[in-house]
Amino acid sequence: MRRAKAVIVVAFGAALAWGCSTPTDGSRNFLNQPSASTRGDGIVKRLALSGRPLALKVSSTGFAYIGQTDASRLVRLNLASQTFGDSVPVGLIPSDVVFNPNSNRAYVSNQWSQSVGVIDVASHTQIQTIPTTGDPFALAISPDGRFLFVTTNIDALWKIDLTTNTVVGSIPLIATSHHILMHPDGTSLYVATRDGGTVMEVDWRAMTVARTFSFGGRTQDMAFSPSNQELYISNELSNVLHVLTLSRGEAHDIALQGGGEGLALGDDGKLLYVGLVFNGAVQIIDRRTETTTRVLPVGGVPREIQPIAKGSSVVMTNEAGWVDIIEPNDTIVPPPPPPPPPPPPPPPPPPPDTGYHRVSVPGGLIGIAAFGNTALVAQAQLGSIARLNLTTDSLATSIGVGSLPVIIVFNPSGTTAYVSNLGGQSVSIVDVASNTQTGTIPVTGDPFALAINPGGTFLFVTTNVNRVFKIDLATDLVVGFLDLPETSHHILASPNDTLLYVATRDAGSVLEVNWRTMSVARTFTFGGRTQAMAISQDRTELYVANESSNVLHFVTLSSGSFTSTPLASGGEGLTLSADGTTLWVGLVFAGQVQAVNRVSRAVVRTVTMGGTPRELATDDPRGRILVANEGGWVDIIP
Repeated sequence: MRRAKAVIVVAFGAALAWGCSTPTDGSRNFLNQPSASTRGDGIVKRLALSGRPLALKVSSTGFAYIGQTDASRLVRLNLASQTFGDSVPVGLIPSDVVFNPNSNRAYVSNQWSQSVGVIDVASHTQIQTIPTTGDPFALAISPDGRFLFVTTNIDALWKIDLTTNTVVGSIPLIATSHHILMHPDGTSLYVATRDGGTVMEVDWRAMTVARTFSFGGRTQDMAFSPSNQELYISNELSNVLHVLTLSRGEAHDIALQGGGEGLALGDDGKLLYVGLVFNGAVQIIDRRTETTTRVLPVGGVPREIQPIAKGSSVVMTNEAGWVDIIEPNDTIVPPPPPPPPPPPPPPPPPPPDTGYHRVSVPGGLIGIAAFGNTALVAQAQLGSIARLNLTTDSLATSIGVGSLPVIIVFNPSGTTAYVSNLGGQSVSIVDVASNTQTGTIPVTGDPFALAINPGGTFLFVTTNVNRVFKIDLATDLVVGFLDLPETSHHILASPNDTLLYVATRDAGSVLEVNWRTMSVARTFTFGGRTQAMAISQDRTELYVANESSNVLHFVTLSSGSFTSTPLASGGEGLTLSADGTTLWVGLVFAGQVQAVNRVSRAVVRTVTMGGTPRELATDDPRGRILVANEGGWVDIIP
């Protein structure tokens, strides 16, 4: 017998939570579940499901939620009829889901949206989101349903009070965790640290580490024995299933035929099902004798496995595009239909367009604004803004502002710039001539988007309290606000000096606001994730980049109707060329910028620069496009 070493982990690390399975929440106690009426018909039931199914959780009321990572939604699986029901739009890359004790609420980790979605099960809708620090993955919930636990890729475990949706505690982890598991008696939370090769036993009430069990390899999913005396841990790299006796802290291993990820007990606790993620198979182990009874060649990429609450079968997601329901006697999987013959190879693509000039600017660039011969760029990581001389295309100086500067706007005369300090709950006032911060304007919440009316009398700022604030620049005081359905990262003042356009990002809409009365005139609903906007020089059209729908929207302002042009990827930054003929869109996930002809609405150029292009600005005197890249540079496109 091998003793698992107990080590208290105090180091931070970093890892991207992607391509691994979801955790459990302590609902795997089979002692009081009724026996199944059948042990199976020998055939695995396969249900086709698109969108790369990954996350999986079975509720106490007879259905399961499955996360479709590519489709940004949860789909309901009715277990009795073995059919899919309605789907719930959620955030980007839904990676785990968990139910509260009575299954009237579900929580989903929206990995790339840095939030946890709250699902009302009765209405089958995401009713709100809880922001997270870093990309969230694993979820668990306390037995009383009051506290939610979530791990993120900044290598930490967070404790969230669900009565207030606020973080009330955290623990650093040795590495990013993709699986956490609440003990059935509610005393401890177990955290598998994946690349750290450990499992941490956490007192979740005090948020302290009681023991750390070191295994090496890559620790993944976990499950308790029916007596709750043993903890089973699948290991993705060591090709073993660890059996940890909790009372003694000792472990021994059961050999696997490949790397183990998903894990569940079935057949009323008699069998262990382990998904061999790299082998396209499920290894089934007699729990009492610890011998393998069979290996099912399911194919694809098996991910999460969950027991079906009132029977002996299990359900499993497969990232290749299906869900399997496996009964104890199932040994045959009908092979999937053969794939269609491959199409003829396409002609070789043209060489990438690299027609740009690059200026190195450090600091995690986000926002950029240009006026005359000057461009200002937000250096979020350095708490400063960089000044570029556009006549020489060189970095002139940096100006200290607040914490996490993100967006910059000039006043109409170009003498003053305003900078939103995301981490400082303020807007900096910068004198452009002297390159100095002359003051700050406090705001409620973390600010992001900024705009100034053409008359230069009012500044508008959005914050994460889901409001747009109106600030009188004569007094630097807030004189009005408007509630928003979601946080806005982009706003645009119309040249008519009355209207303001507010993109609500996760709400997928744009609000047309009369800023004089701070009231909504119209709402344009697109879906997806609305980001930066531009308006035509004749004021007849509004343009909206959509980050998750991969399109650029063209809105006819007289009628409110719109059409969309497909983009190569999700659009974030957007600007109109100096001559008003071309729209330039930054593709934040593709490291590209695409040019779209405003009249024909066709993509006419794709520029590949790599990195993470964020905000765009137009260098009007020289007719060039400026692209702030979070990778540490500004690209200037002639």
